[in-house]
Amino acid sequence: MNKINMIGIIDCDVLIYRACHKALKDKLNVKATFDEVLEGVKSEVQCDQYSLHVSGKGNFRKKLKQSITTYKGKRRDKPENFIECKEHVLKKYKSIIKSKDGYEADDTASVEATEYLNKGQPYILITIDKDWTMISGLLYNLMYKYVKAISKFEACEFFNTQLLIGDSVDNIPGLKGIGIVKATKLLKGKDLTKQFETVIRMYKKFHPEDYLSRLQVMGKMLYLIKDYKENSNWDVDYWKGFISNV
Repeated sequence: MNKINMIGIIDCDVLIYRACHKALKDKLNVKATFDEVLEGVKSEVQCDQYSLHVSGKGNFRKKLKQSITTYKGKRRDKPENFIECKEHVLKKYKSIIKSKDGYEADDTASVEATEYLNKGQPYILITIDKDWTMISGLLYNLMYKYVKAISKFEACEFFNTQLLIGDSVDNIPGLKGIGIVKATKLLKGKDLTKQFETVIRMYKKFHPEDYLSRLQVMGKMLYLIKDYKENSNWDVDYWKGFISNV
């Protein structure tokens, strides 16, 4: 029987930041430090091959015409050795880099995982980013060293939950007064369509004058795309159709 390769889809943005901070703290060469960090991850997950996902230049979310929030407006400045490390990664690991201008590493990882999912190729997502819970499949958490399986239902439910609570890390506001506990209670026991109907109802309750346009903006900011086609950009009708097939 032919061996089925396991592909590791690595959040390389996380590894770059890890290497930068470690190199600054311990006064190390950032290039060598990144190489060591990557080898450490490989020894932990033991995949047959890997892809490294690096955020491209620009971000389509920042170009959305809206006045609700500034996407990632609270992020700190990058470490002083960030550019040196990133340029090293892009050059040395060019053959396995996945990066596309206008998109984050989260998006390119989601696109790759969706492709593998559709053709039955085993893969595992490797990150510390909770947003990758929006991608179904196996996930290895680099921080806490555990593997979990995320079903399509769970991935979509996570996104429905995010629509209610927002994402403070990326400066995306949720509905006032709704945290994870209340959101979980609102969605619990419902199928995905009923969940999304609840989301829409809550948006209408909190923002009666512009609830649909606000929901459209929040969805576009939060959603990790599945491919690069324009008709896959998130909107209310797209999501209704998508979840009806899960």
